[in-house]
Amino acid sequence: MRMAELSKETQENLIQLQNLQRQLQMVSGQRQRFDIDVVQTDNALAELEKSQGKVYKAVGTLLIEAKNAELKKELNERRKDVLARSETMKKQEDKLKIKAEELQKSVEKALKSAQ
Repeated sequence: MRMAELSKETQENLIQLQNLQRQLQMVSGQRQRFDIDVVQTDNALAELEKSQGKVYKAVGTLLIEAKNAELKKELNERRKDVLARSETMKKQEDKLKIKAEELQKSVEKALKSAQ
């Protein structure tokens, strides 16, 4: 069945479904980047716990000496922030999945009835 043979509503639903799928891919990618950031922060915190001597942090292209306690505080705050963002993305992702599934069912139903 060609697009021109579908009802206007079904055509609009198909376009909306494609847009939702693109949004879902973008949100999922963002959430994955946040999740990777959490893992990297956890790794940095673990290494910081092991460190005995001086520690440094990257500021742009420079490495600057930092106090262990201050660096831990910064990393823990960063971790908390990134986790919150990841959770927000997860909620958005879940909402988009539900909308996409509902729209998918609607489109499938319209396609079956059009045959």
